[in-house]
Amino acid sequence: MIQANSKKKYLNVMEQMVAQEVNRQITLLPQKLAKYIKRTDVETYALNRLPPLYACSQEGWKFQTKKAEEDYRKEIAVVVRHAFAAVQRDLLKSSTPLFREETKKVSSSLSQAEGSTAENKQSSNNYNWKYGQYYRLGSSRK
Repeated sequence: MIQANSKKKYLNVMEQMVAQEVNRQITLLPQKLAKYIKRTDVETYALNRLPPLYACSQEGWKFQTKKAEEDYRKEIAVVVRHAFAAVQRDLLKSSTPLFREETKKVSSSLSQAEGSTAENKQSSNNYNWKYGQYYRLGSSRK
């Protein structure tokens, strides 16, 4: 879909194709897992591994969409599957989103997942990771 109010003069067709594939594959995941997946992380991971297909006209958009469907449909599905696997491995990785709306969504889902009790927050601040183990800050390590 081409947005009429877009300020850009060109669009990447691959973004739409990847978004559609992410939507398709996320419905196949268990709901408990799907709610922890950051769709943006999956899409950017996949887009960084696929060629861009830019268009600046309606005709170019149709041509690039047809090309993506014919030439890259299978590759998009595989790359998106790999993106889900990569994002699932890094569930604890923290990142700061570029846009505010994403920050609000992530922080609200995290607070619900943690139960947002002060006890949880305090206890999580007292542990650190080093040499493949968790240790309590201030405790002696051997």
